[in-house]
Amino acid sequence: MPRAVGACAVLVLAVAAVGCFTPAGRRSEALRPPTPAGLPPALPDGLYVESVLLERPLGDPALDRELWEGGSAVPPHVRALLAENGLRVAVLGGTPPPAFRRLLESGADAHDGRGQSFANRKDEVVPTAGPTDPCSFAVLPTLAGERARFDLRKARGGVLVRPERAADGRVKVWCEPRVQHGERADEIRPTADGTGFTVQGVVPVERFPALGFEVTLGPDDYLLIGSPAAGADTLGSVLFTADAGGRPRQRVLAVRAAWRGEKPSDLPPVRGRGEPTRR
Repeated sequence: MPRAVGACAVLVLAVAAVGCFTPAGRRSEALRPPTPAGLPPALPDGLYVESVLLERPLGDPALDRELWEGGSAVPPHVRALLAENGLRVAVLGGTPPPAFRRLLESGADAHDGRGQSFANRKDEVVPTAGPTDPCSFAVLPTLAGERARFDLRKARGGVLVRPERAADGRVKVWCEPRVQHGERADEIRPTADGTGFTVQGVVPVERFPALGFEVTLGPDDYLLIGSPAAGADTLGSVLFTADAGGRPRQRVLAVRAAWRGEKPSDLPPVRGRGEPTRR
């Protein structure tokens, strides 16, 4: 029976308005086997996005080199700008390479599986790393521009994901780096109906739309987003580097997208750290 890869979630649209990330480990869960239609039965019809974080020691051959040997999934000028910011993107289509399958099936290397229906929301932010305190990095907004310096406290990285069904039945996915930082503070905002005001907790979020990109995924495709081990002091290192007892760890975000009723995966479920695999 086909099985789902990983699941996606952090920032529900209602919460996204106030710029709040959920810590990555809070909603970690093992992936459930899909129904014959391809997706869990409780989900409404519509777009469904899954994600999982792959994590190994910094410089691991699979995460740092092998997964990227097929080339980039974005135009050359986008690839060049992403590379300047320590980011890289690839799409694995068809049968995944053995190294990728091993990572997905590993209880130690694949975790924080998330899944979300987009029937009633437009986008979400998938958390990838943090908190990091202090957090310093530079961003090059355009190839002809100058680097801007960011010095943040309590920074959490994530990737905004906005799926849209393409005319041929595949799914176009817009991805955009985000970094939440600092403390939550109350802010007065208009209510949804515009008849009054409400107090909402707001956490500052740095958005990087110039570094956003779009890929189109078929039912057997995996989107990979990561950063090279040599990408220190870049936005990519903030998003995809973690610390484990003083030892740096490298991360890659793997994303799937499908329309309900289409097979999303034939891989076994991925479990969160410390959780039993569900069969």
